[in-house]
Amino acid sequence: MQPRESRREVVIPAQMRSKRGWSDVTIRNISPHGMMLLAPFPPRPGTYVEVRKASLALVGRVVWVKGKTLGIQLLERLNFNALLRAANESWAAGQNGAPRAGDRQDDPVAAALPAHETRYPLRGWLLAGTAILFAGTCAAILLAHI
Repeated sequence: MQPRESRREVVIPAQMRSKRGWSDVTIRNISPHGMMLLAPFPPRPGTYVEVRKASLALVGRVVWVKGKTLGIQLLERLNFNALLRAANESWAAGQNGAPRAGDRQDDPVAAALPAHETRYPLRGWLLAGTAILFAGTCAAILLAHI
């Protein structure tokens, strides 16, 4: 029996295409050959799916489903850095990672993706934390000079 591959826990909003079309999903963990997703309507085991984040497209087969959680075995080895870069790319651009419908008319896959944006509730917390950290640093500098 082979040992289980190590996993990295993540929370990355993405899109998944299956027989039902495109849907928003959340990538919850990743390994070199697979990932676990949360999906509103997971496809059945054996179904091939495409998972997109920004410009990165990953193809795999659903190997298990439990409630709204599913496991995907990828056809190609996952490049962790490419996925994390795509996640940061889309976050910095302020979008959910999917090309907007009409952005690339010649790409039918891009045209089929949802055009709405996903809100990032953590963005506000990150900005507030940064502001507090900055204010604390300024206060410490001022107090050091007194």
